[in-house]
Amino acid sequence: MATDETAMGAIEHDHPGESRVEVIVTTDTSAAPHKAGESKLYVMFDAAKPEAGKLYFTEAEWDAFVLGVKDGEFDLDENGNLPPLPEPREQ
Repeated sequence: MATDETAMGAIEHDHPGESRVEVIVTTDTSAAPHKAGESKLYVMFDAAKPEAGKLYFTEAEWDAFVLGVKDGEFDLDENGNLPPLPEPREQ
């Protein structure tokens, strides 16, 4: 990746082989040509398994993701399951 990457943070686990999610911010959009018009991208990946691929977020997408996290959209229930998906809206 480009030299303009900025580390955002990581979730680290004490157990070998588990996921370690990291996020960087970059202005190099060459790895995500479908987002080439963006001034910067947030890149999320599993540092413990880098071959697993990366997720590329625009600034607006990242902001929406962070708001969803803060709102509890991805919280697990008491059994460790994600909440059910919302019903599709009628158009």
